[in-house]
Amino acid sequence: MRNLWLITKEDFKNLITNPMWVFYATAFPVLLVMIMGFLTRDNYGDGFSSFDFYGITLMIYSAINGGMTASNSFMEERIKKPNMRIVYAPGNVKDIYLSKMIASFVFNAAFHLLDLAFLVLVFHVHLNNVAKLLILFLLLELCANALGIMLCCIFKTEQMTNQLQSIVVNILAIFGGLLFSLDGYGEVVRKISLISPVKWVMDASFQMIYDNNDALFLPCAGILVAVIAGMIAVCRITFRKEDCLC
Repeated sequence: MRNLWLITKEDFKNLITNPMWVFYATAFPVLLVMIMGFLTRDNYGDGFSSFDFYGITLMIYSAINGGMTASNSFMEERIKKPNMRIVYAPGNVKDIYLSKMIASFVFNAAFHLLDLAFLVLVFHVHLNNVAKLLILFLLLELCANALGIMLCCIFKTEQMTNQLQSIVVNILAIFGGLLFSLDGYGEVVRKISLISPVKWVMDASFQMIYDNNDALFLPCAGILVAVIAGMIAVCRITFRKEDCLC
């Protein structure tokens, strides 16, 4: 446990000292919400603004993009030397990938929560059932980071992991209705969108905020926990210490 803490602390330090990752986790989500909010502000009524919609959907989008940070923190070129020292040091092999997963999760979650607080204070994004909403958001964040680490363990290269992850994330976002609503595209498209787990998270979030209905909270949270556990199990099966030296 002590080794895991020490490695995680160093991994977090690598993340927090990289200005591009800090920008991507802080300014990028807020700028995205501001641009989409201002461009579509005339499409929403007084009781529900464009910032209410994109403040939630684009923060979910930012959360599922957090896996990019995880994969970069695992196999980026400048991380190889520190990883090499860890490989030859005594300790449990799982500490290597778990530390990357934990550090990237804490890094992304902390900055994204600050972004959400900024949006609430400045653009008056409406929230309700805050505790359950944040639990769901954090589980999704951890799931995305676990996905990035798992793909690294399977494919062994940062480039392939990021390419595949980008495709998967954007497909989930489009069919989940994060970037634009699919309700006006007919019944068939609405049914197809239910394939995306992001759609379930988005629906659960809006139901908790505007209908005070948490019926989807436990199913979504349970599925996310099960998926996270499954991805950690895949990491355990596919990861080898030699992967950090390639």
